[in-house]
Amino acid sequence: ADARFPSMQALLDALSQEQRLGQRRRWVGAAGAMTTALAVAGGVAWQQSQVCADAGALMDTVWTRDAQARLESAFRATGKPFAEDMAARATQVLAHYADAWKHQRVQACEDARVSGVKPEEQLDRQVVCLERRRKDLRATVDLLTRADAALVEKSVDMAHALPALHECEDVESLAEQQRRPSDPVLRGEIEGLEDRLSEVRAQVDAGRYPAALAAVKALEAPVEKTGYLPLKAEMRFHLGWLQEQTGQSPEASRLLSRAVFDAEAGRADRLKVAILNKLLYVEDGQKHFDPAANWGALAEATLQRLGGEPVLEADVKVNQANLAISQGHLDEARKRLEAASALYDKALPPEHPKRARTLFLLGRLVLGSGDAKGALPLLEASLARTEAAVGPVHPDVARRHGLLSLALREAGEPERALPHAQAVVDLYQRFHGDKSPQVAEALDELGMCQLGMKRYDEALKTYEQALALKRELLPADDEGLQPSYDGVGQALLGLGRARDSVAPLQQAGVLRVRAPGRAGRVRLRAGAGAVPDGPVPRGPGP
Repeated sequence: ADARFPSMQALLDALSQEQRLGQRRRWVGAAGAMTTALAVAGGVAWQQSQVCADAGALMDTVWTRDAQARLESAFRATGKPFAEDMAARATQVLAHYADAWKHQRVQACEDARVSGVKPEEQLDRQVVCLERRRKDLRATVDLLTRADAALVEKSVDMAHALPALHECEDVESLAEQQRRPSDPVLRGEIEGLEDRLSEVRAQVDAGRYPAALAAVKALEAPVEKTGYLPLKAEMRFHLGWLQEQTGQSPEASRLLSRAVFDAEAGRADRLKVAILNKLLYVEDGQKHFDPAANWGALAEATLQRLGGEPVLEADVKVNQANLAISQGHLDEARKRLEAASALYDKALPPEHPKRARTLFLLGRLVLGSGDAKGALPLLEASLARTEAAVGPVHPDVARRHGLLSLALREAGEPERALPHAQAVVDLYQRFHGDKSPQVAEALDELGMCQLGMKRYDEALKTYEQALALKRELLPADDEGLQPSYDGVGQALLGLGRARDSVAPLQQAGVLRVRAPGRAGRVRLRAGAGAVPDGPVPRGPGP
């Protein structure tokens, strides 16, 4: 009786404790089994993740410390005052591109071989696309490591011109393109030809047109032989555009038209839009306005099918603005450029050169249409963006200062124009030395600001300096002397020396008669020269 529980409640409490202890023992056993299972699963997952660990390693053969060092050394060797800054900016863009490529390559592998959210076929197509981007980067890096002065100036534009990586994530578009041949020999030939076309693309971006033209002509027959339509379209795209750059516009139209149909048949839609945009520009230049408009409309329709592509859409709108300018439709051109600028702002980083360049073209259009005050905020923003893209010491910055000086004078604010005109003189002296035609022309603009402020003594000295430079560098009857002779005469008139002003003003008049309409031939692609009195000229195509 003494061993019995004193009450039923005490018995139930004891039984409950036993149950808890038994449950704990069962939990411990289960936890041990779970830990073992998780360890096994973790090991499997770790092994799976290692399958993709080296997926981005191929990029390490392209963008290396050695490549960066060779690029920086080549830039410094040019002696250009902006070389160091351009090297730093270009390498930053290239390094970001290389890192993004590696991330996308690893992620594509993991999606297919670790998490299994993509089929292997999609991975294959994405890998092919990314491998082509790696070739494009390699060709650009190789060219920049052997840069001359002209290439240094273009280097940031070249880096930003690399084909977009996000295109390799568009699995639907990749799936629609013509499949590569299964024959390994033919496939290898295509890959080798892509290497060489990447080199052509880099030379085009660098502005080395004769070398690029010779290189792509050598590829014409072997590319045709493959029968692979996207490759044929790309080859004709480069060949046609290079014919345009070397003055063969009719042949350019023919080749680019064929390239459009090759791209359509191969379902390479983004390439097709790029070709159509160049074709729009080439036809516009030949005053084939209706065909140009139709090619632009076809580009828009293709973009609509793609579901939108902001940068490509903006590129097309810039050339549609060119077409409108050619026909005198300035309001339509302005709307197109404003839309292009908004799209670039949405899709591109703040330092991208296209954002600055489009505002510059828009400001020049507005200024050329007679609205100097309306052009000012656009040109000021363009200057700020250009400095963000390439730094404060660069030829593009000088061009922005030059046009801003002109706009401020046209708006009746010569005192605000003066520092911009002086900036152009200072920059051109750094770029070209004290004795150069560029410095002489910049002095003409500085003199105009001083005349506008009625600082006639300073204006006379400035114009005499410009005239002395030009007479040393140019033939005696060169039309470029006219603004300086005129400026000397105007300054003398302002000083009350009317008799002394007669000879330089007469000489300016003679030179003006010899070169009628000179201002109207200025193009937007030129430097910071005067905006033409006639129709606003079109700018270069994207």
